[in-house]
Amino acid sequence: MTLRVVNWNVEWAAPRSERSPEILRRIAEHAPDIICLTETDCRLLSGFGGHTIEAAPDLGKEAANHQRKVLLWSPRQWSEIDDLGSQTLPSGRFVAGATETPTGQVMVIGVCIPWHNANVNVGAKNKKPWQDHSSYLDALSSILISKSSTSLIVLGDFNQQIGQRRRPYPSLSQPVRAELQKTMQAAGPPGLTIATAGLGLRGRRAIDHIAISGDLSAAALTTIDNMDGDRRLSDHFGVVATLSSNK
Repeated sequence: MTLRVVNWNVEWAAPRSERSPEILRRIAEHAPDIICLTETDCRLLSGFGGHTIEAAPDLGKEAANHQRKVLLWSPRQWSEIDDLGSQTLPSGRFVAGATETPTGQVMVIGVCIPWHNANVNVGAKNKKPWQDHSSYLDALSSILISKSSTSLIVLGDFNQQIGQRRRPYPSLSQPVRAELQKTMQAAGPPGLTIATAGLGLRGRRAIDHIAISGDLSAAALTTIDNMDGDRRLSDHFGVVATLSSNK
């Protein structure tokens, strides 16, 4: 048995957005067992049926009531739902829950890690580049350690490429560039790896990622194109992983 996972930052697509039908069609064609959407509308997947859990509203953003930084979907019920993570995480960027899948029960953590300039030139304007990003990783590390006894998938908008210099963010230093991968691999269950680290599309490396615990392996990986002819569906392309159990 395999487990199909879709992860995509859909750039605030709402149910009535002109691009939403094509976004939903591209998600549905992968027949996912788990979906993670970031920068989304909590009503977007209502036509899929199933069950959705969402991060708390982003208190630092003047946004419509239905906008969420991250949500998770499963055709089956969620349990152990957590939309806080810890008091040290910024609001609205974390949601977790356990759900049954074709490979057994899995704990899923959806994240929207702050981008490199979060609260630098906009928002609170009280942070240095990468400060919020690094602080989020520190808090996430403790959360992953607490989930070390279960099958685990961590996915969402990581706002960082893995394994090479990120041309869009030349201010990123090598220690910070390696921090995300170290956090994912050293904290939490042994063998936690970022399965999508090598994925790219049209010369761009993925910043939306899927990390999996050592009892899962990626049987196949692919991307979801963010272009529909000349029309851009999102500023991110999506990633898809077909996972199998090593148990």
